[in-house]
Amino acid sequence: MQEIISTDQLPKNSFPWKLALPLYALSNFLVLLFLKSYFSEDWQTYYVSEYETKRIFDYSGSWPIRGLIEVDLLNRQPELFKVLTILCFFGAGWCLFHILFTVKFLTSEQVRIITILFLILPINSERVRVLNFFYSYSLFFFYLAWYLLVTKRSRLARFLSIPLFLLSFDTIALVVFFAVPCAHFLYMKLSVSEPNRRNAYLSSGIFATIAPLHWIIERRFNTPQEGWSDYYTLRPLGILRGTLLLFVCLIAILWVLKLRKTHAFENNRYSLVVIGMAITAIGAFPYIVGGYLVDVSAWMLAFVPGFSADASRHQLLLGLGLAISITGVIGSIDSAFKRHCLAALLGICVMLNVTYMHSYYLDALKQDQLVVAFQRSNELKNSRIIMINDSTDRFNSRGRLPTYYEWNPLLAKAFGDNLRTSIAEMTYVRCDSPLVPDTILTITARNGRFESTLTRDLGIELSVESIQPCK
Repeated sequence: MQEIISTDQLPKNSFPWKLALPLYALSNFLVLLFLKSYFSEDWQTYYVSEYETKRIFDYSGSWPIRGLIEVDLLNRQPELFKVLTILCFFGAGWCLFHILFTVKFLTSEQVRIITILFLILPINSERVRVLNFFYSYSLFFFYLAWYLLVTKRSRLARFLSIPLFLLSFDTIALVVFFAVPCAHFLYMKLSVSEPNRRNAYLSSGIFATIAPLHWIIERRFNTPQEGWSDYYTLRPLGILRGTLLLFVCLIAILWVLKLRKTHAFENNRYSLVVIGMAITAIGAFPYIVGGYLVDVSAWMLAFVPGFSADASRHQLLLGLGLAISITGVIGSIDSAFKRHCLAALLGICVMLNVTYMHSYYLDALKQDQLVVAFQRSNELKNSRIIMINDSTDRFNSRGRLPTYYEWNPLLAKAFGDNLRTSIAEMTYVRCDSPLVPDTILTITARNGRFESTLTRDLGIELSVESIQPCK
Protein backbone atom coordinates (compact mmCIF):
# COMPACT_ATOMS: atom_id res chain seq x y z
CA MET A 1 0.00 0.00 0.00
CA GLN A 2 2.88 2.36 0.74
CA GLU A 3 3.90 2.24 -2.94
CA ILE A 4 0.60 3.86 -3.89
CA ILE A 5 0.74 6.48 -1.18
CA SER A 6 4.36 7.61 -1.47
CA THR A 7 4.35 8.29 -5.19
CA ASP A 8 6.90 11.04 -4.70
CA GLN A 9 9.48 8.36 -3.89
CA LEU A 10 9.01 6.68 -7.26
CA PRO A 11 9.72 7.75 -10.83
CA LYS A 12 6.56 9.19 -12.30
CA ASN A 13 6.00 6.37 -14.77
CA SER A 14 7.10 3.52 -12.50
CA PHE A 15 4.64 0.63 -12.68
CA PRO A 16 3.54 -0.47 -9.15
CA TRP A 17 5.00 -3.97 -9.42
CA LYS A 18 5.37 -4.50 -5.66
CA LEU A 19 1.63 -4.17 -5.07
CA ALA A 20 0.01 -4.97 -8.42
CA LEU A 21 1.84 -8.24 -9.04
CA PRO A 22 1.17 -9.88 -5.61
CA LEU A 23 -2.50 -8.82 -5.60
CA TYR A 24 -2.97 -10.07 -9.16
CA ALA A 25 -1.16 -13.34 -8.34
CA LEU A 26 -3.33 -13.92 -5.25
CA SER A 27 -6.44 -13.29 -7.33
CA ASN A 28 -5.48 -15.88 -9.95
CA PHE A 29 -3.21 -18.51 -8.37
CA LEU A 30 -6.00 -21.11 -8.06
CA VAL A 31 -6.26 -21.22 -11.85
CA LEU A 32 -2.95 -23.12 -11.84
CA LEU A 33 -4.77 -26.02 -10.13
CA PHE A 34 -7.23 -26.62 -12.97
CA LEU A 35 -5.30 -25.69 -16.10
CA LYS A 36 -6.55 -28.64 -18.16
CA SER A 37 -10.22 -28.29 -17.27
CA TYR A 38 -13.13 -27.49 -19.57
CA PHE A 39 -16.35 -25.77 -18.52
CA SER A 40 -19.77 -25.64 -20.24
CA GLU A 41 -19.45 -25.00 -23.99
CA ASP A 42 -15.69 -25.62 -23.82
CA TRP A 43 -16.44 -29.32 -24.26
CA GLN A 44 -18.64 -28.73 -27.28
CA THR A 45 -16.06 -26.52 -28.97
CA TYR A 46 -12.69 -28.07 -28.10
CA TYR A 47 -13.36 -31.72 -27.19
CA VAL A 48 -13.94 -32.42 -30.88
CA SER A 49 -11.78 -32.64 -33.98
CA GLU A 50 -9.69 -29.67 -35.12
CA TYR A 51 -11.93 -29.40 -38.18
CA GLU A 52 -15.04 -29.15 -35.97
CA THR A 53 -13.42 -26.49 -33.79
CA LYS A 54 -12.59 -24.33 -36.80
CA ARG A 55 -16.07 -24.87 -38.22
CA ILE A 56 -17.60 -23.62 -34.97
CA PHE A 57 -15.35 -20.57 -35.15
CA ASP A 58 -16.59 -19.90 -38.69
CA TYR A 59 -20.23 -20.27 -37.63
CA SER A 60 -19.69 -17.87 -34.72
CA GLY A 61 -18.46 -15.15 -37.07
CA SER A 62 -14.80 -15.25 -36.02
CA TRP A 63 -12.09 -14.41 -38.52
CA PRO A 64 -9.63 -17.18 -39.59
CA ILE A 65 -6.99 -15.64 -37.32
CA ARG A 66 -8.77 -17.24 -34.35
CA GLY A 67 -8.32 -20.72 -35.79
CA LEU A 68 -4.73 -19.90 -36.61
CA ILE A 69 -3.97 -18.82 -33.04
CA GLU A 70 -5.99 -21.35 -31.06
CA VAL A 71 -5.79 -24.46 -33.26
CA ASP A 72 -2.69 -24.19 -35.43
CA LEU A 73 -0.41 -22.25 -33.09
CA LEU A 74 -1.52 -23.26 -29.57
CA ASN A 75 -2.89 -26.69 -30.55
CA ARG A 76 -6.06 -26.11 -28.48
CA GLN A 77 -4.21 -26.80 -25.22
CA PRO A 78 -6.39 -25.50 -22.34
CA GLU A 79 -3.43 -25.08 -20.00
CA LEU A 80 -1.78 -22.70 -22.46
CA PHE A 81 -5.04 -20.80 -22.91
CA LYS A 82 -5.44 -20.26 -19.16
CA VAL A 83 -1.84 -19.19 -18.55
CA LEU A 84 -1.92 -16.83 -21.53
CA THR A 85 -5.25 -15.42 -20.33
CA ILE A 86 -3.61 -14.44 -17.02
CA LEU A 87 -0.71 -12.85 -18.91
CA CYS A 88 -3.00 -11.06 -21.38
CA PHE A 89 -5.03 -9.33 -18.69
CA PHE A 90 -1.91 -8.32 -16.79
CA GLY A 91 -0.36 -7.08 -20.05
CA ALA A 92 -3.49 -5.01 -20.68
CA GLY A 93 -3.08 -3.49 -17.21
CA TRP A 94 0.56 -2.63 -17.91
CA CYS A 95 -0.43 -0.91 -21.16
CA LEU A 96 -3.23 0.94 -19.39
CA PHE A 97 -0.79 2.28 -16.79
CA HIS A 98 1.28 3.98 -19.49
CA ILE A 99 -1.82 5.10 -21.39
CA LEU A 100 -3.15 6.90 -18.31
CA PHE A 101 0.09 8.83 -17.85
CA THR A 102 -0.67 10.68 -21.08
CA VAL A 103 -3.79 12.19 -19.43
CA LYS A 104 -2.49 15.41 -17.90
CA PHE A 105 -5.13 15.93 -15.21
CA LEU A 106 -4.46 12.53 -13.60
CA THR A 107 -1.97 12.39 -10.74
CA SER A 108 0.59 9.59 -10.36
CA GLU A 109 -1.36 8.34 -7.36
CA GLN A 110 -4.59 8.15 -9.33
CA VAL A 111 -2.93 6.34 -12.24
CA ARG A 112 -1.57 3.67 -9.90
CA ILE A 113 -4.87 3.17 -8.11
CA ILE A 114 -6.82 2.92 -11.38
CA THR A 115 -4.33 0.40 -12.77
CA ILE A 116 -4.42 -1.84 -9.70
CA LEU A 117 -8.23 -1.76 -9.54
CA PHE A 118 -8.38 -2.55 -13.26
CA LEU A 119 -6.26 -5.65 -12.62
CA ILE A 120 -8.09 -7.05 -9.59
CA LEU A 121 -11.72 -5.89 -9.76
CA PRO A 122 -13.80 -9.06 -9.24
CA ILE A 123 -15.42 -9.07 -12.67
CA ASN A 124 -15.40 -11.32 -15.73
CA SER A 125 -14.51 -14.52 -13.87
CA GLU A 126 -15.61 -16.43 -16.99
CA ARG A 127 -12.24 -15.57 -18.51
CA VAL A 128 -11.02 -18.95 -17.20
CA ARG A 129 -13.15 -20.79 -19.74
CA VAL A 130 -11.27 -21.98 -22.79
CA LEU A 131 -14.01 -20.70 -25.09
CA ASN A 132 -13.47 -17.16 -23.81
CA PHE A 133 -9.74 -17.13 -24.50
CA PHE A 134 -10.23 -15.05 -27.64
CA TYR A 135 -11.78 -12.30 -25.48
CA SER A 136 -8.53 -12.23 -23.50
CA TYR A 137 -6.11 -11.80 -26.38
CA SER A 138 -8.52 -9.45 -28.15
CA LEU A 139 -8.51 -7.21 -25.07
CA PHE A 140 -4.71 -7.36 -24.90
CA PHE A 141 -4.37 -6.46 -28.61
CA PHE A 142 -6.78 -3.56 -28.01
CA TYR A 143 -4.84 -2.07 -25.09
CA LEU A 144 -1.50 -2.68 -26.81
CA ALA A 145 -2.80 -0.82 -29.89
CA TRP A 146 -4.07 2.01 -27.68
CA TYR A 147 -0.67 2.14 -25.95
CA LEU A 148 1.17 2.46 -29.27
CA LEU A 149 -1.31 5.08 -30.48
CA VAL A 150 -0.94 7.52 -27.58
CA THR A 151 2.51 6.88 -26.10
CA LYS A 152 4.68 6.55 -29.21
CA ARG A 153 5.53 9.47 -31.47
CA SER A 154 6.81 7.55 -34.46
CA ARG A 155 4.46 7.10 -37.38
CA LEU A 156 5.42 3.45 -37.65
CA ALA A 157 4.27 2.69 -34.10
CA ARG A 158 0.99 4.51 -34.64
CA PHE A 159 0.51 2.72 -37.94
CA LEU A 160 1.06 -0.64 -36.20
CA SER A 161 -1.78 0.20 -33.82
CA ILE A 162 -4.29 -0.07 -36.69
CA PRO A 163 -3.83 -3.81 -37.46
CA LEU A 164 -3.78 -4.52 -33.72
CA PHE A 165 -7.11 -2.73 -33.28
CA LEU A 166 -8.49 -4.69 -36.23
CA LEU A 167 -7.32 -7.96 -34.67
CA SER A 168 -9.01 -7.03 -31.40
CA PHE A 169 -12.31 -6.39 -33.16
CA ASP A 170 -12.88 -10.14 -33.39
CA THR A 171 -14.53 -9.41 -30.05
CA ILE A 172 -17.41 -7.36 -31.42
CA ALA A 173 -17.94 -5.31 -28.25
CA LEU A 174 -14.52 -3.71 -28.76
CA VAL A 175 -15.80 -2.11 -31.97
CA VAL A 176 -17.99 0.09 -29.76
CA PHE A 177 -15.37 0.53 -27.02
CA PHE A 178 -13.04 1.89 -29.70
CA ALA A 179 -14.80 5.22 -29.04
CA VAL A 180 -12.72 5.57 -25.84
CA PRO A 181 -9.22 5.54 -27.43
CA CYS A 182 -10.61 7.71 -30.25
CA ALA A 183 -11.71 10.31 -27.70
CA HIS A 184 -8.31 10.01 -26.00
CA PHE A 185 -6.54 10.49 -29.34
CA LEU A 186 -8.54 13.68 -29.96
CA TYR A 187 -7.82 14.86 -26.40
CA MET A 188 -4.08 14.53 -27.02
CA LYS A 189 -4.32 16.38 -30.32
CA LEU A 190 -6.08 19.27 -28.58
CA SER A 191 -3.80 19.26 -25.51
CA VAL A 192 -0.68 20.49 -27.27
CA SER A 193 0.20 24.16 -27.15
CA GLU A 194 -1.56 26.08 -29.91
CA PRO A 195 -3.33 23.05 -31.42
CA ASN A 196 -4.54 22.99 -35.01
CA ARG A 197 -8.14 22.20 -34.15
CA ARG A 198 -9.23 21.59 -37.71
CA ASN A 199 -6.44 19.08 -38.27
CA ALA A 200 -7.12 17.47 -34.89
CA TYR A 201 -10.81 16.90 -35.59
CA LEU A 202 -10.14 15.76 -39.16
CA SER A 203 -7.42 13.23 -38.30
CA SER A 204 -9.36 11.93 -35.30
CA GLY A 205 -12.51 11.61 -37.40
CA ILE A 206 -10.70 9.65 -40.09
CA PHE A 207 -9.14 7.38 -37.48
CA ALA A 208 -12.54 6.78 -35.87
CA THR A 209 -13.92 5.36 -39.14
CA ILE A 210 -11.84 2.20 -38.66
CA ALA A 211 -14.43 0.64 -36.36
CA PRO A 212 -17.60 1.26 -38.42
CA LEU A 213 -15.83 0.22 -41.64
CA HIS A 214 -14.72 -2.99 -39.97
CA TRP A 215 -18.27 -3.62 -38.75
CA ILE A 216 -19.75 -3.11 -42.23
CA ILE A 217 -17.20 -5.39 -43.90
CA GLU A 218 -17.51 -8.07 -41.25
CA ARG A 219 -21.32 -8.15 -41.40
CA ARG A 220 -21.08 -8.39 -45.18
CA PHE A 221 -18.51 -11.17 -45.49
CA ASN A 222 -18.37 -12.86 -42.09
CA THR A 223 -21.90 -13.08 -40.72
CA PRO A 224 -22.51 -15.39 -37.71
CA GLN A 225 -24.61 -18.42 -38.61
CA GLU A 226 -27.15 -20.69 -36.94
CA GLY A 227 -27.66 -19.99 -33.22
CA TRP A 228 -24.71 -17.57 -33.08
CA SER A 229 -26.55 -14.90 -35.06
CA ASP A 230 -29.10 -14.57 -32.27
CA TYR A 231 -26.38 -13.62 -29.79
CA TYR A 232 -25.35 -10.66 -31.97
CA THR A 233 -28.88 -9.53 -32.84
CA LEU A 234 -29.78 -6.04 -31.64
CA ARG A 235 -32.92 -5.81 -29.48
CA PRO A 236 -35.21 -2.76 -29.83
CA LEU A 237 -35.61 -2.39 -26.06
CA GLY A 238 -31.88 -2.93 -25.64
CA ILE A 239 -31.13 -0.11 -28.07
CA LEU A 240 -33.52 2.13 -26.13
CA ARG A 241 -31.91 1.25 -22.78
CA GLY A 242 -28.37 1.67 -24.11
CA THR A 243 -29.15 5.00 -25.75
CA LEU A 244 -30.82 6.27 -22.58
CA LEU A 245 -27.77 5.26 -20.52
CA LEU A 246 -25.38 7.07 -22.87
CA PHE A 247 -27.66 10.13 -22.87
CA VAL A 248 -27.65 10.30 -19.08
CA CYS A 249 -23.85 10.05 -19.06
CA LEU A 250 -23.59 12.79 -21.68
CA ILE A 251 -25.76 15.09 -19.56
CA ALA A 252 -23.54 14.36 -16.54
CA ILE A 253 -20.38 15.17 -18.54
CA LEU A 254 -21.84 18.46 -19.79
CA TRP A 255 -22.90 19.34 -16.24
CA VAL A 256 -19.38 18.71 -14.90
CA LEU A 257 -17.79 20.72 -17.72
CA LYS A 258 -20.08 23.62 -16.92
CA LEU A 259 -19.34 23.49 -13.18
CA ARG A 260 -15.58 23.28 -13.76
CA LYS A 261 -15.66 26.79 -15.16
CA THR A 262 -16.91 28.20 -11.87
CA HIS A 263 -15.76 25.71 -9.24
CA ALA A 264 -12.43 24.12 -8.36
CA PHE A 265 -12.72 20.37 -7.92
CA GLU A 266 -10.18 18.90 -5.53
CA ASN A 267 -8.14 16.18 -7.28
CA ASN A 268 -10.67 16.12 -10.15
CA ARG A 269 -12.83 13.77 -8.10
CA TYR A 270 -16.16 14.62 -9.70
CA SER A 271 -14.67 14.63 -13.17
CA LEU A 272 -13.21 11.17 -12.63
CA VAL A 273 -16.50 9.77 -11.35
CA VAL A 274 -18.42 11.07 -14.37
CA ILE A 275 -15.75 10.05 -16.90
CA GLY A 276 -15.64 6.61 -15.32
CA MET A 277 -19.42 6.32 -15.53
CA ALA A 278 -19.32 7.30 -19.20
CA ILE A 279 -16.60 4.74 -20.03
CA THR A 280 -18.55 2.10 -18.10
CA ALA A 281 -21.64 2.94 -20.13
CA ILE A 282 -19.70 2.62 -23.39
CA GLY A 283 -18.31 -0.74 -22.26
CA ALA A 284 -21.78 -1.97 -21.33
CA PHE A 285 -23.56 -0.57 -24.38
CA PRO A 286 -22.86 -3.43 -26.85
CA TYR A 287 -24.19 -5.93 -24.31
CA ILE A 288 -27.23 -3.85 -23.35
CA VAL A 289 -28.34 -3.47 -26.99
CA GLY A 290 -28.09 -7.26 -27.32
CA GLY A 291 -30.52 -7.76 -24.43
CA TYR A 292 -27.97 -8.32 -21.64
CA LEU A 293 -27.23 -6.28 -18.50
CA VAL A 294 -30.91 -5.37 -18.60
CA ASP A 295 -31.35 -3.96 -15.10
CA VAL A 296 -29.52 -3.39 -11.82
CA SER A 297 -29.94 -7.03 -10.76
CA ALA A 298 -28.23 -8.18 -13.97
CA TRP A 299 -25.29 -5.88 -13.19
CA MET A 300 -25.01 -6.98 -9.57
CA LEU A 301 -25.63 -10.73 -9.97
CA ALA A 302 -22.22 -11.30 -11.48
CA PHE A 303 -20.64 -9.99 -8.25
CA VAL A 304 -22.44 -12.60 -6.11
CA PRO A 305 -20.03 -15.51 -5.50
CA GLY A 306 -22.55 -18.32 -5.91
CA PHE A 307 -24.41 -17.02 -8.91
CA SER A 308 -23.96 -15.61 -12.40
CA ALA A 309 -23.44 -18.77 -14.53
CA ASP A 310 -21.82 -17.37 -17.69
CA ALA A 311 -23.15 -13.81 -17.30
CA SER A 312 -19.87 -12.43 -15.98
CA ARG A 313 -18.40 -12.43 -19.50
CA HIS A 314 -20.62 -9.41 -20.19
CA GLN A 315 -18.39 -7.50 -17.75
CA LEU A 316 -15.37 -7.73 -20.08
CA LEU A 317 -15.19 -3.97 -20.76
CA LEU A 318 -16.45 -2.61 -17.44
CA GLY A 319 -13.12 -2.70 -15.60
CA LEU A 320 -11.63 0.59 -16.81
CA GLY A 321 -14.72 2.72 -16.20
CA LEU A 322 -15.40 1.20 -12.78
CA ALA A 323 -11.76 1.64 -11.74
CA ILE A 324 -11.82 5.32 -12.74
CA SER A 325 -15.12 5.99 -10.96
CA ILE A 326 -13.99 4.26 -7.77
CA THR A 327 -10.75 6.25 -7.80
CA GLY A 328 -12.78 9.43 -8.12
CA VAL A 329 -14.99 8.46 -5.19
CA ILE A 330 -11.96 7.70 -3.00
CA GLY A 331 -10.19 10.94 -3.84
CA SER A 332 -6.70 11.76 -2.66
CA ILE A 333 -5.21 9.26 -0.20
CA ASP A 334 -4.39 11.91 2.37
CA SER A 335 -5.40 10.27 5.65
CA ALA A 336 -5.00 7.02 7.56
CA PHE A 337 -8.75 6.41 7.22
CA LYS A 338 -8.58 6.51 3.41
CA ARG A 339 -5.53 4.27 3.39
CA HIS A 340 -7.42 1.73 5.49
CA CYS A 341 -10.48 2.01 3.24
CA LEU A 342 -8.39 1.45 0.12
CA ALA A 343 -6.63 -1.51 1.74
CA ALA A 344 -10.01 -2.99 2.69
CA LEU A 345 -11.32 -2.48 -0.86
CA LEU A 346 -8.31 -4.22 -2.41
CA GLY A 347 -8.63 -7.03 0.13
CA ILE A 348 -12.31 -7.53 -0.69
CA CYS A 349 -11.51 -7.63 -4.42
CA VAL A 350 -8.85 -10.30 -3.90
CA MET A 351 -11.13 -12.29 -1.59
CA LEU A 352 -13.95 -12.32 -4.14
CA ASN A 353 -11.56 -13.32 -6.92
CA VAL A 354 -10.26 -16.21 -4.83
CA THR A 355 -13.85 -17.23 -4.06
CA TYR A 356 -14.73 -17.27 -7.76
CA MET A 357 -11.63 -19.26 -8.72
CA HIS A 358 -12.28 -21.66 -5.84
CA SER A 359 -15.68 -22.47 -7.34
CA TYR A 360 -14.03 -23.34 -10.67
CA TYR A 361 -11.45 -25.44 -8.84
CA LEU A 362 -14.18 -27.51 -7.16
CA ASP A 363 -16.01 -27.81 -10.47
CA ALA A 364 -12.85 -29.16 -12.09
CA LEU A 365 -12.40 -31.70 -9.25
CA LYS A 366 -16.01 -32.77 -9.70
CA GLN A 367 -15.56 -33.41 -13.41
CA ASP A 368 -12.35 -35.41 -12.93
CA GLN A 369 -13.90 -37.56 -10.22
CA LEU A 370 -17.10 -38.10 -12.19
CA VAL A 371 -15.07 -39.53 -15.08
CA VAL A 372 -13.38 -41.99 -12.69
CA ALA A 373 -16.73 -42.94 -11.14
CA PHE A 374 -18.29 -43.46 -14.57
CA GLN A 375 -15.45 -45.76 -15.60
CA ARG A 376 -16.08 -47.98 -12.58
CA SER A 377 -19.78 -48.45 -13.35
CA ASN A 378 -20.58 -51.51 -15.44
CA GLU A 379 -24.24 -50.48 -15.55
CA LEU A 380 -23.36 -47.18 -17.24
CA LYS A 381 -21.10 -48.97 -19.69
CA ASN A 382 -24.11 -50.89 -21.01
CA SER A 383 -26.43 -47.85 -20.99
CA ARG A 384 -27.27 -45.76 -24.04
CA ILE A 385 -29.71 -42.99 -23.05
CA ILE A 386 -29.12 -41.77 -19.52
CA MET A 387 -31.36 -39.46 -17.49
CA ILE A 388 -29.16 -37.59 -15.02
CA ASN A 389 -30.24 -36.44 -11.58
CA ASP A 390 -27.33 -34.40 -10.24
CA SER A 391 -27.50 -33.57 -6.53
CA THR A 392 -24.03 -32.02 -6.37
CA ASP A 393 -24.90 -28.51 -7.59
CA ARG A 394 -22.88 -27.01 -4.74
CA PHE A 395 -19.71 -27.88 -6.66
CA ASN A 396 -20.78 -26.18 -9.90
CA SER A 397 -18.84 -23.00 -10.70
CA ARG A 398 -20.75 -19.74 -10.28
CA GLY A 399 -24.10 -21.51 -9.91
CA ARG A 400 -24.20 -22.87 -13.47
CA LEU A 401 -26.17 -25.99 -14.46
CA PRO A 402 -24.46 -28.56 -16.73
CA THR A 403 -26.35 -29.62 -19.85
CA TYR A 404 -26.08 -32.44 -22.36
CA TYR A 405 -23.15 -30.84 -24.20
CA GLU A 406 -21.12 -31.26 -21.01
CA TRP A 407 -22.48 -34.60 -19.77
CA ASN A 408 -22.05 -36.32 -23.15
CA PRO A 409 -18.31 -35.51 -23.46
CA LEU A 410 -17.74 -36.57 -19.84
CA LEU A 411 -19.33 -39.93 -20.60
CA ALA A 412 -17.32 -40.17 -23.83
CA LYS A 413 -14.10 -39.38 -21.97
CA ALA A 414 -14.86 -42.08 -19.41
CA PHE A 415 -15.62 -44.88 -21.88
CA GLY A 416 -13.66 -43.82 -24.94
CA ASP A 417 -16.65 -43.78 -27.29
CA ASN A 418 -19.75 -41.73 -28.13
CA LEU A 419 -22.38 -44.44 -27.62
CA ARG A 420 -24.19 -42.71 -24.74
CA THR A 421 -26.53 -39.74 -24.74
CA SER A 422 -27.52 -37.83 -21.62
CA ILE A 423 -30.77 -36.14 -20.68
CA ALA A 424 -30.54 -33.44 -18.05
CA GLU A 425 -33.31 -31.46 -16.32
CA MET A 426 -36.05 -33.78 -17.60
CA THR A 427 -39.12 -34.05 -15.37
CA TYR A 428 -41.09 -36.62 -17.38
CA VAL A 429 -40.55 -39.07 -20.24
CA ARG A 430 -42.14 -38.60 -23.65
CA CYS A 431 -42.53 -41.97 -25.33
CA ASP A 432 -42.85 -40.36 -28.77
CA SER A 433 -39.40 -38.82 -28.34
CA PRO A 434 -36.31 -40.47 -29.88
CA LEU A 435 -34.61 -39.98 -26.50
CA VAL A 436 -36.37 -42.46 -24.23
CA PRO A 437 -34.04 -43.14 -21.29
CA ASP A 438 -33.04 -46.68 -20.38
CA THR A 439 -31.12 -45.58 -17.28
CA ILE A 440 -31.49 -43.13 -14.41
CA LEU A 441 -28.18 -41.89 -12.99
CA THR A 442 -28.29 -40.17 -9.60
CA ILE A 443 -25.12 -38.36 -8.53
CA THR A 444 -24.46 -37.49 -4.87
CA ALA A 445 -21.41 -36.44 -2.85
CA ARG A 446 -20.55 -37.20 0.78
CA ASN A 447 -18.31 -34.19 1.44
CA GLY A 448 -18.95 -30.48 1.66
CA ARG A 449 -17.05 -27.71 -0.10
CA PHE A 450 -14.56 -27.07 2.72
CA GLU A 451 -13.71 -30.74 3.28
CA SER A 452 -13.47 -31.32 -0.47
CA THR A 453 -10.99 -28.47 -0.77
CA LEU A 454 -8.75 -29.85 1.98
CA THR A 455 -8.87 -33.48 0.85
CA ARG A 456 -9.32 -32.96 -2.90
CA ASP A 457 -12.06 -35.58 -2.64
CA LEU A 458 -15.74 -34.76 -3.14
CA GLY A 459 -16.86 -38.25 -2.17
CA ILE A 460 -18.75 -38.77 -5.44
CA GLU A 461 -21.27 -41.63 -5.35
CA LEU A 462 -23.40 -42.97 -8.20
CA SER A 463 -26.74 -44.71 -8.16
CA VAL A 464 -27.59 -46.37 -11.48
CA GLU A 465 -31.04 -47.81 -12.19
CA SER A 466 -32.20 -49.46 -15.42
CA ILE A 467 -35.71 -48.41 -16.49
CA GLN A 468 -38.27 -49.14 -19.23
CA PRO A 469 -40.63 -46.16 -18.94
CA CYS A 470 -42.59 -46.82 -22.12
CA LYS A 471 -43.44 -50.49 -21.60
